[in-house]
Amino acid sequence: MTRHTFLRLLVEEAPAVAYEDALRVALAAPGANRDELLSEYHLALLLRDRFDVQQARHEAQRALLTCATELVEVTSDVDRVLTSIVTRAQRLLNCDLAYLSLNDAERSETYVRVMVGATTGDWKDVRIPFGVGIGGKVAESAAPFATPDYFRDERLDHDAAVDQSARAERQVAILGVPLVHRGHVIGVLYASNRTAGAFPPESVLLLSSFAALAAVAIERAQLLDDKEQALQDARRANAALEERTRATAREVAAHDRSMDLVLQGGGLQEVVDAARTFLGGCLAVVDELNAPITWTDGTPEDRLHAMITAAHRPRTGTGRSEHVDGCWVTVLTAGNSSLGALVWAPETPTEDTTAADVRLLERTAVVAALLQLFTRSLAAAEARVRGDLLDDLLSGTARAGTALDERAQRLGYQPHRPHTVLVTHAPARQLPLLSAATAEVAASRKGLSTVRDGFAVLTLPSSDAALTGRQIAGSLSLRLGTPVTVGAAGPVTEPGGLPSAYGEALACAQALLRLERAGDSATVQELGYTGLLLGGTATASGFVDRMLGPVVRHDEQRATELLTTLETYFATGRSPARSADHLHVHPNTVTQRLDRIKRLLDLDWSDPDKTLDLQLALRLNRVLRPHSADREHGQQ
Repeated sequence: MTRHTFLRLLVEEAPAVAYEDALRVALAAPGANRDELLSEYHLALLLRDRFDVQQARHEAQRALLTCATELVEVTSDVDRVLTSIVTRAQRLLNCDLAYLSLNDAERSETYVRVMVGATTGDWKDVRIPFGVGIGGKVAESAAPFATPDYFRDERLDHDAAVDQSARAERQVAILGVPLVHRGHVIGVLYASNRTAGAFPPESVLLLSSFAALAAVAIERAQLLDDKEQALQDARRANAALEERTRATAREVAAHDRSMDLVLQGGGLQEVVDAARTFLGGCLAVVDELNAPITWTDGTPEDRLHAMITAAHRPRTGTGRSEHVDGCWVTVLTAGNSSLGALVWAPETPTEDTTAADVRLLERTAVVAALLQLFTRSLAAAEARVRGDLLDDLLSGTARAGTALDERAQRLGYQPHRPHTVLVTHAPARQLPLLSAATAEVAASRKGLSTVRDGFAVLTLPSSDAALTGRQIAGSLSLRLGTPVTVGAAGPVTEPGGLPSAYGEALACAQALLRLERAGDSATVQELGYTGLLLGGTATASGFVDRMLGPVVRHDEQRATELLTTLETYFATGRSPARSADHLHVHPNTVTQRLDRIKRLLDLDWSDPDKTLDLQLALRLNRVLRPHSADREHGQQ
């Protein structure tokens, strides 16, 4: 047996037992040198162990090179790179688990991003403070750290959440190495086993070497990700810029179209129709009282109602659009004044509405506000002219003649047609709105309007004062959203009768207010002597004339005694026979006179209110006669 035997075993990479067998055979040979044989045996085993270590190192290097090559080939997103790193680390060290955490320098923490070999999800979102546990210690010191038994290692500072995560995965032996790039620790790479045992220095060195390559791969992936993100941001910015350019061009086109319509004499209807071609859906304009002024053709009634309801909601006067109940509402403003609102109900849900759509709506609102302001300025100028004429007519300074007819003709007013005079009242704070509303009513119905002593006064073509009063009271109350009280008088067929009719209508309005009948309408005929008693401007002579005027004028023109017969009739308890005895005439004569009186006064003898008014008028007439006689005597 010679040393060549041990050399052959080394070449053949024989197991250790083969060396023992060869030594036993050599020692049994005659003349064997025991010391020399033992020396050669131990030298052969030492060489065998060195060969094994060298081979293991070469295999580790090859594995490390393979992992590095694979990492280079992974060029996708960061998460995929991290997963690849952890997967290869587990394979490289042949451990139960491998995972990786990244540092959060601002919070002085490292948090686990990826784990391979895990059986639970407790590791997710675990944040490890610097200095705590394996990860915190490595992240803070930038040096590898290994423990054969994590929970028994007194060198570590423990944290409840971190320990719970380790306990859930049954981790015992843990190795952590820093991920260092350009002198900065960016994270920690871990290898872990579920049984106790120290990690050999070769494993620490191998994982550290791999961590150095992994750090470069992470930074490269992050750089590529940042570049891709920057590229996407640039594309989005470019797309947004293009969209904004298209939107601006669309807004300018819509605005130019609206302004062209205005310059060509178009009104709100044309403006909202033009806006609809750009926005779609339905649009409507309401005034400051939320009454609809105009809306796009084809708007369903239920949608228009919903749009008006949305406009009723409290709104700011900033000129910015507000989303209200599925609609967009933009206030029309001029200075600090509200001129109403533009309401848009999109065809699609409002979450699909773009900022460009809202800007286009607000541009349209500006044009609509300008139109409203221009229209109201014209209306206000016309209302002043109409008001001046009515003021002159009510004060008696406008005399009938060519000048009056010319003024009236310019306004479309026909002074010689039957007219009703209406005196309207609303709470003082609503007087400006009431004035504007009555001016619009007067203009639309070829009448006149003005404001006198806190009341809005109208004169409208009408032969039925009571009916017209009720209509105006109802429509104005609905429009202003508050009770509007109306006193009515007429019809008046000549301008000279307007002052007297105004006095009657004013007396009726004041009487209604004193009777706490706000929101009602009444004429003198409907109020009777109540109007005389409660009307602030009512006169006894006016009341007498309204009740007895036709009879008095009949007596004066035909030399009859109807008034005397009427007085006697009531004085005798409404007995025709006793009245005939008192008047020294035949009862048939009394009956004929009463029939004539009935026709003249349109009287129903069975109406107690009417007969009471007649008796009061007769008594007032007797009181007024001496004064009339004195005036007539003074004029002679």
